Amino acid sequence: MTLNDAGLVIFDLDGTLVDTAPDLADALNHCLGAAGLEADALAVVRPHAGHGARAMLTAAYERRGRVLTEPEMASALERFLSHYEAHIADKSRPYPNVVAAMDALAGDGFRLAVCTNKREELARLLLATLGLAHRFAAICGADTVPARKPHPAHIEATIQRAGGVRERAIMIGDSAADIDAALAARIPSVLVDFGYAPDAEARARATVEITDYSTLTPRLIRQLIA
Repeated sequence: MTLNDAGLVIFDLDGTLVDTAPDLADALNHCLGAAGLEADALAVVRPHAGHGARAMLTAAYERRGRVLTEPEMASALERFLSHYEAHIADKSRPYPNVVAAMDALAGDGFRLAVCTNKREELARLLLATLGLAHRFAAICGADTVPARKPHPAHIEATIQRAGGVRERAIMIGDSAADIDAALAARIPSVLVDFGYAPDAEARARATVEITDYSTLTPRLIRQLIA
């Protein structure tokens, strides 16, 4: 079976493929502690975990009635990313049943890829540390190409790098950015409702929504692509 006969299944990373919120929260709290501020609970940080370090820091300081100047932000970002890179998979884990789902998809002839707004270097490091990197034909990060989700060019570049075709590709994600990028790229989408940002807009625009990876079967993907 060739790739074009099966298809390409593209995964978002944070909040979709891997629950990275615990390690991202630790990096954020490392920054807050260095500034003499109290730590945030994981439940407070989790909804922002897929938005990137800058957005997480901005939200954390806004919760404290403060706004970081650009030099302060640059310093905080450096501290955040340094800590995160050193502890990138201390607590981060793939979501339940996702590895089995990927095994089933690969066994049925599908190729897999990652399209994430995380920096490519960090995405590759995370996936390699978790023993998952070898599964993907392409890992396309926020800095891999000029445009990032929700721009369709991010998905289009991922499809090209993975050797796929748009007509037989599908996007799996947890946020409006993922779903909107899929719509703009004219491919179907699957929203995982256990991720970080499955808001009402994402739910309304997704082709289908799942509550567990046990339902992400080759049969479902084939139906959606068809």
